[in-house]
Amino acid sequence: MEKVVVTGMGIASPLGIGVDRFWEALVAGRSGVRCLEDENFQSLPSRIGARVDDSELNRFTTVRDRRRMSRASQLGVAAADEAVRQARLEDLPAEIKTRIAIIVGSSIGGFAASDPVFKEYYLNKKQSSLIIPISMNSAPSANISIRYGFRGPQMTADAACATSAHSVGLLYNMIRFGQAEIGLTGGADTPFSEAVMQAWCNLRVVSQRNDDPASACRPFSADRDGMVLGEGSAIFVLESKASALRRNVPILAEIKGYGASSDGQHITRPSLDGPVRAMEIALQDARLSHGAIDHINAHGTATLVNDRIETAAIKRVFGDRAYDIPVVAVKAALGHSIGASGALELAACVQTLSTQVIPPTINYHEADPECDLDYVTAGSREAVVGNVMSNSFAFGGSNASLIVGL
Repeated sequence: MEKVVVTGMGIASPLGIGVDRFWEALVAGRSGVRCLEDENFQSLPSRIGARVDDSELNRFTTVRDRRRMSRASQLGVAAADEAVRQARLEDLPAEIKTRIAIIVGSSIGGFAASDPVFKEYYLNKKQSSLIIPISMNSAPSANISIRYGFRGPQMTADAACATSAHSVGLLYNMIRFGQAEIGLTGGADTPFSEAVMQAWCNLRVVSQRNDDPASACRPFSADRDGMVLGEGSAIFVLESKASALRRNVPILAEIKGYGASSDGQHITRPSLDGPVRAMEIALQDARLSHGAIDHINAHGTATLVNDRIETAAIKRVFGDRAYDIPVVAVKAALGHSIGASGALELAACVQTLSTQVIPPTINYHEADPECDLDYVTAGSREAVVGNVMSNSFAFGGSNASLIVGL
């Protein structure tokens, strides 16, 4: 089997567009959560969110592009720009471009894109001819393919909040088993439309700290009251190590393991068994012992049940050593970008490997007796990190764990 490495990475996040800006803000403990100023959000129980700055995002598209692309597609294109340049894919021969695969996940961006269009249809019987290409969840993957002329296998995974982690895992398997040599993967997603936001509010899983947006999302803290919705994209260039060495491009990290499982139990309530099996499968796949994991980037949504289940799952997998592993939840700063969240979190893992710095879990105020691990709550931390596990656990019971290392 081929070794699979990361040779490019790009980010569009509420903390800024670009890996450097994203990482600087994340390590500094800054929050990307703000009040939602749009008039159509003002009647919602939760009026806060983590959004990407429009003026930054618009640098990557024309006005014509934006009429034809969902916001999720725009986020994906912005992140892909940095990843493609870093991996030096722009000037590849046309023959190689026909073999570059694309698996970019998206889960809810299509709903957010179609919501205002269907509202206009039901109220005024008017509808754009572009509604289908704009609202399909495969649009981010397709638009990246079109922009760069990459013509290998192109598809989209959708597994709710585990979407982009599975997308990375799928491309990882394609490359290591010889079905592709180079590819782009990750996720791009946004939930920001009135009806989609209201639907999340109806589930009673989002924070209503409207007067304190920056500290609203409080993973693992006893006073947490739910997630904060966010948006963003992280795109990775993966390729076989042999290809990277042949092309003489820098290697950022190695994808070492991927574990996937299903709870098979409840559509919204997580189980303990599913996350445990995903982590165990990832360790087996990477052929690593439990002692080889130096850091865990948690799913960490700041919902009461999820944080307790994930903590219990980590303890079930790692035993007493769980208390010695730094665990962080970056959704406190980034919000929960649904189908893009796993990719953004994996980007943080790659940066930790590169810098040997673990970002903090911000907004931790009170200890929860059932959430008793080391959540890195006192600011960023320098550490010796060789292997990182990134967890993504989704509604529908879909679980993914990735292991990335040096």
